[in-house]
Amino acid sequence: MQAVGFSAIAQTAPSATQLPAIEVQTTAKKVSAAKKFRPKGAKVAAIPKEPAPEAVFGAYNPALDLKNLELPPGTTLTTAGPVDGYRALSAVSATKTATPLSDIPQSIQVIPKSVIKDQGSLGVGEVIQNVSGVIATNDVRTPGYDFITVRGFEAEQWVDGLGVFYNLGHRDALANIERIEILKGPNAILYGGGNGAPIGGAVNVISKMPTNRAGGEFGVTVGSESYARPYFDIDQPISADGSVLFRLTGDYAAKDSFIEVIESERYSINPTLTLTNKVDTTLTIQGRATHWQQQEYQGLPAVGTVAGDFDIRRTLFVGPQDAPASSTDIRGITTSFDHKANDAISVHAKARWSEAGFRQLGQLLVGSDGFRANEPLLPPSSWLLTNTILDQNETEFVATANVQVKTATELTKSTFLLGADYSHITDEGFIAWDAPFGGAGIVDLQSPSFPTPYVNPGDTPATTFGSSEKTFVNEGLYLQAQISVADRVHLLGGLRLAHVDISANDRVTGVLDAVSETRLLPRVGALFDLDRHVSVYASYSQGLKGQPLISHSGAPAPEHSEQKEVGLKFAWGDFSGTAAIFEIVRSNVPVLDGFVTVDTSEERSRGFETDLIWQPSRNWRVLASYSFTDAVLLEPTTGAAAGNRLAAVPEHSGRLWVHHAFEPPALRGWSMGAGVYAVSDQAIEYGNSYFADGYFKIDARLGYDNETISAGLSIKNLTDEEYFVPYDYFRGRVAPAEPRMVYGTISYKY
Repeated sequence: MQAVGFSAIAQTAPSATQLPAIEVQTTAKKVSAAKKFRPKGAKVAAIPKEPAPEAVFGAYNPALDLKNLELPPGTTLTTAGPVDGYRALSAVSATKTATPLSDIPQSIQVIPKSVIKDQGSLGVGEVIQNVSGVIATNDVRTPGYDFITVRGFEAEQWVDGLGVFYNLGHRDALANIERIEILKGPNAILYGGGNGAPIGGAVNVISKMPTNRAGGEFGVTVGSESYARPYFDIDQPISADGSVLFRLTGDYAAKDSFIEVIESERYSINPTLTLTNKVDTTLTIQGRATHWQQQEYQGLPAVGTVAGDFDIRRTLFVGPQDAPASSTDIRGITTSFDHKANDAISVHAKARWSEAGFRQLGQLLVGSDGFRANEPLLPPSSWLLTNTILDQNETEFVATANVQVKTATELTKSTFLLGADYSHITDEGFIAWDAPFGGAGIVDLQSPSFPTPYVNPGDTPATTFGSSEKTFVNEGLYLQAQISVADRVHLLGGLRLAHVDISANDRVTGVLDAVSETRLLPRVGALFDLDRHVSVYASYSQGLKGQPLISHSGAPAPEHSEQKEVGLKFAWGDFSGTAAIFEIVRSNVPVLDGFVTVDTSEERSRGFETDLIWQPSRNWRVLASYSFTDAVLLEPTTGAAAGNRLAAVPEHSGRLWVHHAFEPPALRGWSMGAGVYAVSDQAIEYGNSYFADGYFKIDARLGYDNETISAGLSIKNLTDEEYFVPYDYFRGRVAPAEPRMVYGTISYKY
């Protein structure tokens, strides 16, 4: 017997949290793995021929079921897969199988927690801006109205591979995140739950899992605007034999804002229990309770900020000083079952039940352009305020299961996936206003005064203009094949028989609506290794997505989408990355006027993007990304002409981050990093009447780490740039950027 050392795998650069070194016994020879993407002369730590993740984490883990994958020295094994510094080596999101990223004919980017830590990130929105073509939801936006865009189109934030119909509660919590995987474009083959396959892509948040060794972290971040965020992570085996594992994470954040009036409070609690025989079967039960509350922020009109001949105060909160807090919540439980019958066959199933609700209270602006309110109702600078309430409640059940079959010959290796999924969502709610009765009066935003307190208009026949009960059913069967030929050609193909069903009861008009569609959706791709350093690929996929417009009238037809993509993946020594050219076309896109669907449109996004990582040594890490995105309307629609740019999508955007860990003994444990994020101008609304100028911001962090203590000082928007960004509120408006902010973090690890 020969001992294969996982100590090299468990080591990372000085700034990273380390796993204990583990020795795994295996047979005499190391695996003869493919040489692709191995730097010349580099030493390689090999995973045993029969991967044994249970030896590392105490449970069978399909995310580590990778054969013949060579790992560079210093690779860290995590419960979500191996990571080399900033570079993840595999992902599950793109194929629902543990697949090396270098073999997937598609651009999928992974942000491991090493990046999150080195940058001193405060939330998911800040983290995902590291990836090309991704624009995050504004932090002050009410959860449930996510406006993440990927490749110019709306994307969704998932949790552990399952869609979240409303992304409510503390959507930016980081304490429970192991990594974030970002899929780009429609991925309808494997992901049809919720309201269907995402169009622009999906931001898949992968949770931390329990392990068989006790440890944890307690920390706190404090900073500008009375920011305070205590958090914890407790990983504690329950049984002496390691068959019952438990992990509990929690994240609480409270802060004021540079915007007047706003005070926010949010938390997330995530208990996870794993039952395992430590060899081939694992049952994991995850709980989730998350809450958010804050005064409803509606942004500012375009006129008076980026246009017009008068100025609205950047920090203005539109509404009374004693504005009530809005709130959103989710309570849910997720179960995952993984069983490896033998080396060839495994079974995987996951199900989630959740209930969610949100309650929005505020005095909304009404302008000459209605709820969009970019233009004053009464010149030169006066708008109507109307008291409004939106109350929404939802229950969701989603389940997915598949069987994986692996085969191998002297020439080929194949993985076949046969699966099904089902989701059922019920939603009811209402929206009311008092504008017909004069609302809260007229306000001049050039010299504002808000003497009228908020008054709940209630759910009455005189004030309610939207009230509905809706049911969404999404189900499908899928078949996928991954075939590698001679370790050089990697083929991916699949079909999904997808069905979307939406029924709606409008309680105001008494109208019953129903929409149903069944479609066969393909996905194909091929990747070819030109040599051990460079691969080229091409892929095509389609999507079908229902409309989650639960507070709007009618039940519009499902959206259709298709994506074409070609690109290359490369790894020259310590320099690796992906470059891609893409085109996405979507149809049946709803066009809204306030809360009412008034039309549909056809839209197209195409462009170029690249994501790069350079790690010349264990002390230097460089991350860079760039995207050119041309996202336009293909046909005229209500209030917009063909050829207009889509709102909140910059043509150019990019990120550069450089991190250095000091090596001299006197400075060991210290590190520093800095980066810039920049975007070009963006349309504020689909009429293209107003644009927000391009901008850049610089962030920096100084950190210290040893085995028990981690500390950091972060500065956001170091040069205190002032600018406005699009703020998608009724398809319009803007919000001011945060000024310079300073944060300090300290934590204890054990």
